[in-house]
Amino acid sequence: MTSATATNTIALFARLLVSLFAKKYIMRKIIIMTFCLLATLSAAALDRLYINDFTISPGETKMVEIMLDNDSAYTNLQAEILLPEGLTIEQEDGEYLFDLTSRKGSDHTISSTTLSSGAIRILVTSPNLYTFGGNNGAIVTFNIIADSTFAGSKSIEMKNILATDEDRVLHHFPNATCTVTKYEPVTVTSLMTTSCDIPMGAKVKFNVGVNPDNAENKTLIWTSSDNSVATVAPDGTIETHEMGTVTVTATTTDGTNLAINYIINVTEAQQSGQPVNPLDVNGDGHVTTADITMIYNYLLGN
Repeated sequence: MTSATATNTIALFARLLVSLFAKKYIMRKIIIMTFCLLATLSAAALDRLYINDFTISPGETKMVEIMLDNDSAYTNLQAEILLPEGLTIEQEDGEYLFDLTSRKGSDHTISSTTLSSGAIRILVTSPNLYTFGGNNGAIVTFNIIADSTFAGSKSIEMKNILATDEDRVLHHFPNATCTVTKYEPVTVTSLMTTSCDIPMGAKVKFNVGVNPDNAENKTLIWTSSDNSVATVAPDGTIETHEMGTVTVTATTTDGTNLAINYIINVTEAQQSGQPVNPLDVNGDGHVTTADITMIYNYLLGN
């Protein structure tokens, strides 16, 4: 091999080593940057901005909260809200009315812009990079208006949700969807007879059907007209104490104030030694609707 050939070979080998080193260096940088990006995205994925599902009546104006759950501290927020047909955000002088809650810092402000897509972009900014207080709860409130023809179930979408931290690092939050359903007035139905005999010392659970299934408030308040005769627990379980007649009432608490009344005749307790009928589950010596109700409740619970 001539000296010239040897020199060329060495030079070619050197360029190859430099090339391989450079590629490995670039690959290392790419890998490191990828891990950093994934770490950032993973951290952001733990936090979210969203609106809880709610119901609304046609023509109603309802306050809605944008919730922020965050493990990390953030200074600024951006989100785009896309409303379905039949829902609008309350305005004044052509400006959407958004309000910040007590979680804002001392210099946080909120502004909004309508995009060509029809989405409404909100920006919450802090010139001095103050962070939002707390780790969960409402961060923004606004009023939603349903038109008179609103019906069915529709979705509010939140996209392009971004946040920055104290180091001005940008974080991407996952998109969020809120389901809005037309409010249907609550109705109540008794699942058993509204008049029955129950012996002293017995416990019977009364069941009331509350519809529709998506009602926001299906809570009932149970009351007794005479607690000395019978008392009733919050779940509708009636306990009898002495002979007499008592009215037990289940009332809705969603504002409709619908009520179902149960007239209960408390009878004498079964005497010891009295023959027992297998269907006489409450032991009053008679097979009545109270026994059937207790059997029904047992089967329902098992």
